[in-house]
Amino acid sequence: MRSGNGLKVGDQPAGGIGAAALVLLALGALVALAMVALPSESRAAGNEVRISGKVYRFNHMDTPIPGAVIKVREYPGLRAVSDSVGDYELEVPDDANVTPYLVAGDIEPGGNPMSNHYNEIDLQTFHPRGDDIENANFQTPTDAEYIGLKAILGVPSDPADPLSRPDQCVVVTTSSARNVRGVDYQTFWDRTPHGVAGATAFAAPAVPGPIYFNEHVIPDRSETASSADGGIVWDVVPTGTFRMIGQHPTTRFASFLATCAPGRVVNANPPWGMYELSPGEQPLAASNVAAKPLDPKVKRQGRRARTVQARIETAERIGFDARLVRSGKKIAGKRLDQINPGTKRVRFKVGPKVRPGKTRLQVRLTDRSGVTVKTVHRLRLPKISPGG
Repeated sequence: MRSGNGLKVGDQPAGGIGAAALVLLALGALVALAMVALPSESRAAGNEVRISGKVYRFNHMDTPIPGAVIKVREYPGLRAVSDSVGDYELEVPDDANVTPYLVAGDIEPGGNPMSNHYNEIDLQTFHPRGDDIENANFQTPTDAEYIGLKAILGVPSDPADPLSRPDQCVVVTTSSARNVRGVDYQTFWDRTPHGVAGATAFAAPAVPGPIYFNEHVIPDRSETASSADGGIVWDVVPTGTFRMIGQHPTTRFASFLATCAPGRVVNANPPWGMYELSPGEQPLAASNVAAKPLDPKVKRQGRRARTVQARIETAERIGFDARLVRSGKKIAGKRLDQINPGTKRVRFKVGPKVRPGKTRLQVRLTDRSGVTVKTVHRLRLPKISPGG
């Protein structure tokens, strides 16, 4: 299947739990692997797509959370509530940047807050392109587990309040192996540990870290690459958007975008996040290039000049390449190595010798992992005065 932008959508990814779940060892607890369904993208209709998944207590695959509230950072008016088995569905705008997050709450009325109250968690930032996003699951720590996570990593926060949010942002993911994708839950569980050993990761723009989980499932600052566990965590990330990119001598991984602000914990856990790709396989379209061109047009300036104009809306630093094409040949264009997050207006001139009429504008946007999204827009060049 191909997404709306022409990117090939390969096998549906699945993977292990996010690395954050494993920090329970700091409390001396035995870590039970959390259930994660297989991810997929299915064709959506209209100008909205559906994000769906399950909300469950982390380290307890048998504890789905009903009544959990999911919102979207970019669209405060959107919300969904999980049903009796923890499943949720959320309609979001298509071709837009969306960062779902779970609002903190209680698993059930009453109870010990340390084991009953769960904490706010963000997912990665998606950019859907015509396809529904399935199995975007939330695994959320209770207060005891949250305190353990902060303690083992030494995350800077208010020392007077063990439940305080991070001073900056924490980002977690897993270099999940290909053999835990596209399988049923029992097989997924049987193939624990889920990680690819020897993977490294970095953030663009650069931030300190990451920290890799060792073979004993403990974040270990002396490790220089992932273990078979696959856990990777950046414990201090400043405000901004960061593309997290994985590397390995013999395999490839999808990248993901983390949108950070003070107090956030971003868990880009499998089946999304940094999942292994088969040879020749492309990442799912929603993982890539959190950007799009807006309202491209041609304007005549006076009687003798024409300019192609477009606005580029992006949540991350990207490369830009625009080509005005007719009959397969480039007749004008512009290339920028870097466009920073925000909305930028881009212009370039069309030569006076180019005849008026129909043409196509090809826009290529490239994220820091090297993945490119191409869109094509039909334009019409106006006439200009002879001698222009």
